[in-house]
Amino acid sequence: MSNDAASQDFSHVLSLVQEQMRDLSVMQQRRAALTATATAADGTVEITVDAQRMVTKTVIDESYLDEFELADLGGYITSAAQDAAREIERQSAGLLTSLTQRRQEISSFSGLVPDSPDFADLLSSLTAMAPPIRSDDGGDEGLDDQSAYPIVRR
Repeated sequence: MSNDAASQDFSHVLSLVQEQMRDLSVMQQRRAALTATATAADGTVEITVDAQRMVTKTVIDESYLDEFELADLGGYITSAAQDAAREIERQSAGLLTSLTQRRQEISSFSGLVPDSPDFADLLSSLTAMAPPIRSDDGGDEGLDDQSAYPIVRR
């Protein structure tokens, strides 16, 4: 491989790494803002979770007891929360697609330039070290976030 070709490859890898770092920051912000809502019991139980899979909102329609037993409510809440968490996983995976593709492209250049840093390992460690950012979407509808009671719709 000529020096010019190696220099071009190395410049390309550096530009890919710079793009990856910019996109990683943007992806973390977008991921922190993710929420998902799922329902159970024919829509009478609604659960919203955030990017950390924490339940942020619980809504029980007042008609729930007309059709379902109170004893089953916990199971419906759990089911809806699990469905919402799976949706968060799906959304998160979608955000990571471009980062994963670029990481594979960077990895394909490893070993072409002797004594060059292994950028793929560096990016993997940065991604693993990055703490998830918790966002407050402000959508509490005037209610205290620490309320121990679910919202009942009328």
